[in-house]
Amino acid sequence: MVYLKQYGWAVLGTALILSCASTGPLKETVAEKDAPLLPLREGWYRYDFERTFKSIENEYNFSLSAGMKMVQELTYRYTGVTARYERGVLFDPVMGIELEIADDGVITCAGNLSIRGALEANGAFFWGGLREEQGGLTGLYTRGTLTLLPKGVRGGPEFDGVYHMTDSGTGREQLAQVSEGFYTWRYLDGEAAGFTPWPTLIRPDGSFGFGLEITTVLEMGEFSQANYSTGFTVEGTIRPGGAIVLEEISRTVGTGADGTAVPQVYAGTMIRAGEYPNEAIPQNSESLVLSGRALARAAPRPDLSKYPPWYLKPPVKAGRLYAGGEKTFHHRETAMAMAEAAAAANIAEQLRVRIEALNQEQSLGAKSRVESLIKTESLEKLPYRVLEQRYHDETNTAFVLAELVLE
Repeated sequence: MVYLKQYGWAVLGTALILSCASTGPLKETVAEKDAPLLPLREGWYRYDFERTFKSIENEYNFSLSAGMKMVQELTYRYTGVTARYERGVLFDPVMGIELEIADDGVITCAGNLSIRGALEANGAFFWGGLREEQGGLTGLYTRGTLTLLPKGVRGGPEFDGVYHMTDSGTGREQLAQVSEGFYTWRYLDGEAAGFTPWPTLIRPDGSFGFGLEITTVLEMGEFSQANYSTGFTVEGTIRPGGAIVLEEISRTVGTGADGTAVPQVYAGTMIRAGEYPNEAIPQNSESLVLSGRALARAAPRPDLSKYPPWYLKPPVKAGRLYAGGEKTFHHRETAMAMAEAAAAANIAEQLRVRIEALNQEQSLGAKSRVESLIKTESLEKLPYRVLEQRYHDETNTAFVLAELVLE
C-alpha cells in the first residue's frame, strides 16, 4: 500500500467524522483541541471506521472462467469504537491486530507485512492489506478517523460497575462493565453476537452510543447485482446510583424486505459483587486490550528474509500510487497472476479513496458516482504497470509491485 500522505485527506477526514461519529459532543480543553495529533500521544482514542473485505481470488477465478467482471465485497461500518495507543502501537479491538504508527503517521503491522497506510494530522487514516480467508486471497481496506479521548470527555467513577440488563420484549440478557469511562458488554444467552463487541465511550453525562452496518455487494457482469445492508444502532444512558437503559434499533435495506425492526429496549441496574461468576462478566477495556495484545503477539510472525525489500518498503512519489500484492500457491504462473490482481485491487482502492476525497464536498451523491466509476472499469483497464515481480521457490509465494501514474 502506498502512503497516501500527499493526497486530499482534509476533506475525507471531515466527511468520515460527520458520517461515522457517535451522537453527543466531545468536550475538549482549548489546549487539547489545538494540539497536533501527530506524533500520537499514549492514551485512548475514538476509532470510527469502515472496513471492506474484497474477495480478490473469487473475482479473479470468475473472470477467468466466465469471461466477465465480478465484484464481491463486504463492508463493515463501525461507530463508537474506542482503541488504545501505547508504545507506538494502536490495538484494533475488532480485528485483534496491532497497528504500528510512526511519529510521521506511517502505518505498518508486524503481524501482517502486507498492511500499509498512513494517519494524517487531522485524524483521518487509511490502511490496506491482504490475508488468506477460507482458502482464498482477500483484500482488506480500512479508513476512518482517530480522535483523542482525554479524561475530560469520559464519564467519571460514579458510573463504574457491572450492570445486568434484560430486553423487555425478548427476555435477552446482557452484562456490561463500566470502568474508566468505557463500556464493554456481552450477552448471557450464549448466542453468537454476530460481531466482536468492542469498548465504547461513556460521556460525562452518562450517555453512550455505538453501531454497526454491514453492506454486501455482489455483482456478476452487467445484469446480476445484489447490494443490501443490515445493521443496528444503540443509544443508552447510565444514571448515577446504578440504573441503566439502552435502545437497540435494527434495520435492513436492499433485500426486498426493507425496514426497521421493533426496537429492543434493555433496562437494568448495577449488580452486587459475586452475583454472577467472574467468567460471565465482560473484561473491562484495559483488560480487553491486554489480553487482545497478548493473543496478537503470540501468533507466528512472518519471516522478513522471505520478502523482497521493495515489497516491505514501496516507493513514495508525488503523482503516483504504488501497491504490492502477494499470493502463496504451488503453481508459479497462477501465483504471479493472483499477486498482480491483488496489487491492482489495492491500487483501485487507493484511487477510490483519493477520488472520494476530492469530490466529497461537490455533491452528496459523489460516493455513488465514484463507486460506479471504480466498478465499471475492470482492473485490467487501470493503466498500472508492474515494476517488480518475484517468486520465492521455498515458500511458493509470488510478490508483485505495481505503479499507477496519476499525472
